[in-house]
Amino acid sequence: MALFTGTTVIDLERTDSTNNYALKLLRDKQPFEGTAVRTFSQTLGRGQRHKVWESADFSNLTFSVIYYPVFLSVGKQFQLSKAVALGVADFVKNIVKTEPVKIKWPNDIYVGNKKIAGILIENSVSGTKLSSAVIGIGLNVNQEKFSAELPNPVSLKMITGEDSDLKKLFDELCVALEVRYMQLKAGKEKLISDEYHSMLFGLNKDRGFLLNNEPVVAEIIGVNETGKLKLKIGLSVNEYDLHQVVYKI
Repeated sequence: MALFTGTTVIDLERTDSTNNYALKLLRDKQPFEGTAVRTFSQTLGRGQRHKVWESADFSNLTFSVIYYPVFLSVGKQFQLSKAVALGVADFVKNIVKTEPVKIKWPNDIYVGNKKIAGILIENSVSGTKLSSAVIGIGLNVNQEKFSAELPNPVSLKMITGEDSDLKKLFDELCVALEVRYMQLKAGKEKLISDEYHSMLFGLNKDRGFLLNNEPVVAEIIGVNETGKLKLKIGLSVNEYDLHQVVYKI
């Protein structure tokens, strides 16, 4: 068991978004750090770029965790994204042994060329520091059929051929998250950055992208401290925000 992550759980029979519920909870009161909002039936889960996270009822992990990373300045908030992505990737790597597990910038988790988990982090700021963070996680576990509109989903069951106990996996994932969060709190930012970069999907390889809606071939060479993707096109290196870049997978 984790020391505090997921030790307090608010279970919802059904909700639109666990992040929405957690954000409202923060507005109404200050729950214990590590409080998790969990549901096995989420109707409007939110992902990056305002996309909806699809999840079949009672098949996957969909939850949000509340942290208080007051030790991080606003300029270093992407360090939290790195730590969370590593925690989820660590968890998946412990289960999946047959294919490489990677982090697709900024924080999707991939097995091979397929997406198994998504992360949405919503931070609140007080002055120059972060005051709270809601960490939303969707992990495909037992679902086998997905919408044809999704380009490349995969689940643990599709990889291992076995059903998994959702509550058991939740406990294990909370431990993995807490390990990385505590590394960040202890100031191990270089360790987190180095490991994040080593796990970047497509690192040091030419890949197809849409940059500002224009197709290009570029090489990922890293991510800067504020979370911008560093791409090399020809001899020039430029940095891009999330809204500027679309992977062609």
